[in-house]
Amino acid sequence: MTANFEHYKVFYYVAKYKNFTRAANALVTSQPSVTYCMQNLENVLGCKLFIRSRKGVKLTEEGELLYSYVAPACKQLFQGEEKLGELLGEQHEYINVGATQIAMLSYLVARLNLFQEQYPQVKLNIFNHNTQQTLNELKAGKIDLAIITTPFDLEQTLKVVRVKPFNSILVGGTKYKEYGLDTVYLSELTKLPLITMSSSTTTFSFFQGFYRSCGLTMQPAIKVATMDLILPIITKNLGIGFVPEEFARPYIDQGEIVEIKLHEPIPERNICIVSDTNRPLSPAAKKLQYMLEFQE
Repeated sequence: MTANFEHYKVFYYVAKYKNFTRAANALVTSQPSVTYCMQNLENVLGCKLFIRSRKGVKLTEEGELLYSYVAPACKQLFQGEEKLGELLGEQHEYINVGATQIAMLSYLVARLNLFQEQYPQVKLNIFNHNTQQTLNELKAGKIDLAIITTPFDLEQTLKVVRVKPFNSILVGGTKYKEYGLDTVYLSELTKLPLITMSSSTTTFSFFQGFYRSCGLTMQPAIKVATMDLILPIITKNLGIGFVPEEFARPYIDQGEIVEIKLHEPIPERNICIVSDTNRPLSPAAKKLQYMLEFQE
């Protein structure tokens, strides 16, 4: 008979706990099975490994020597099994992510591409809602991470990391190019048709507050459900509207729309990664969170 890994695994637990019964409990087996296994190991090795007493067992000099080699090996193997289990879990795992359209187009998409390159077996479910709906989904446990834009109300159980600032600008179709020749006051534009997001969105609330700060009331002529609808409508000369600068710049450079510069500074906004501290993330979701928060 030769010793195998199971013999050394049992030996490791007996030596660790210095007790056959505790070792059996850790191994989910019976105490007689542990005793029999250790007797076989001692017979194979030709030496005594334990000194038995009523209080338990104590390693002999030979047992101490063997344990000095077996313990590190077992610990490494157990760690390997744990890491493998995590990997296999990731390979069959789904991550649910909620994002507003601005956050998704401006930040999330590029980083999801990088994540999938590194973890191709992880399945991603992406849900597109406005900021408040996305936060509600997060608090209800329906999504793992929320990628949203400020402003929003912060709750104690939520962890918020600001990852990207962005600026919005006012633009109009070529029909309104005269307004792009010089810097104007917002009050000079109130008669022009204004295109905005729907009133249930954070973007609408943000610009409604901006108008109020200028002593004005925002009165949209057209409301749209998603940000990607605003620019096509503006290019058709149906009005003016506020859009993130990075979205508008290509249209401006191509001469399809004009920037209307305001005397009043438009406050900066931020894209944020939000998680619920009351709900632990899976290993794969933690990796995605880290990639979204820290990697360029």
